[in-house]
Amino acid sequence: MKVVLSAPVKGFIPELFDVLNLFFGSVEKMETEDLADLVVSITDEIHANARQTTVTLTGLYQTQVSSNTPLSLDPVEAKRLHKRQQKLGLFHALLQATGIQPPWGALTGSRPTRLVFDAMAEGISAQDAVKRIQDTFFVSDEKARLLLDIVEVQNNLPRIKPDEIACYIGIPFCRTRCSYCSFLSREVGDGRLLPDYVNALKREIEGTLQLMKDRGLTARSVYVGGGTPTVLPEDLLREVLAAAHPLFNQAVEVTVEAGRPDSITEGKLRVIQAAGIQRISVNPQTMHDITLSRIGRQHASAQTLEAFGLARQLGFSHINMDLIAGLPGEDVGMFTESLNQVLSLDPEAITVHTLSIKRSSALYRDGVRQAEEGQVGQMVRQALEKTAKKGYQPYYLYRQKHMAGNQENVGYAKP
Repeated sequence: MKVVLSAPVKGFIPELFDVLNLFFGSVEKMETEDLADLVVSITDEIHANARQTTVTLTGLYQTQVSSNTPLSLDPVEAKRLHKRQQKLGLFHALLQATGIQPPWGALTGSRPTRLVFDAMAEGISAQDAVKRIQDTFFVSDEKARLLLDIVEVQNNLPRIKPDEIACYIGIPFCRTRCSYCSFLSREVGDGRLLPDYVNALKREIEGTLQLMKDRGLTARSVYVGGGTPTVLPEDLLREVLAAAHPLFNQAVEVTVEAGRPDSITEGKLRVIQAAGIQRISVNPQTMHDITLSRIGRQHASAQTLEAFGLARQLGFSHINMDLIAGLPGEDVGMFTESLNQVLSLDPEAITVHTLSIKRSSALYRDGVRQAEEGQVGQMVRQALEKTAKKGYQPYYLYRQKHMAGNQENVGYAKP
């Protein structure tokens, strides 16, 4: 969909395009109307103590929607209300013109739970807070129930203390680059960059520890992620974990994202275990070899089973497994088969991501676009229902731009 959009506040335009993406997937911004499929014009007028915003659509879809919002004397609040008014105005115009109902309504932010907790800070219940978000942004009943379930789980977790922080240690290397990947990472190649990177990382960990000491901070959680941390050879992995050991001693929770099954060996698992770490990931993404080859994983599903079995044999007590809904060439049946296989392994946690094709990914450059919306919705629903039957609870929710079917990423865990 090629779109020309004009609005009175240029700074709002990127987020207005986020609203367009909810309805049309990846939208191409055009400068002139003669090449556009859709022309969007947004205007403002001040009447007494209210602002009237009018959204006009012409071209492939045609409609006009107006709304009024009271003005605020607080400049920060005024900007927030103005932006929300324009985004909701555009959302209603597109809803009216297309008949499409995005499952998350007009929400474009990455963490809807934050909006709920902000509302709860006013003294209302989680249920009332979710209802407010649902009514304001036209979130579907299904997603509102999911949001409430996750907020109730998070609300019962130990509160974060003012002097506690979360620490992320990044290893931005992988054996191969997945075709959907848009992260700042690179293929490890011959490994010549790894020793210098680890030396720099150890200096940064040392500096962070000193900074935390100076500021009176402690680590609540530590996550060693990537890339793929287990792409490091045993000696370098041991060096990183040894440098970070003072952080591990402080933290309630420490995780190493072992991730790619083809990078997991008994030696590396023993290095992780020797550092006192029990939480790891073994991430198949799919259990279909044809898809693994298509997305550049270059490992087989059998290796996932072997890596998981090895970790269990060595005594790891908390393993997460990732799946992706909407991978190229996969239908609901294929996703369900992968989900069933992962559930049969009985991991402590399962994270179900929805494919997001970013402009920096190989999939985007190759012209691959998002899977059919209805199919992805069914995949995500299958995950919710099947994990519930096995005793898992949704505890974590994250959204990104350009997600297939306007869905979400959800972490499920045993209580």
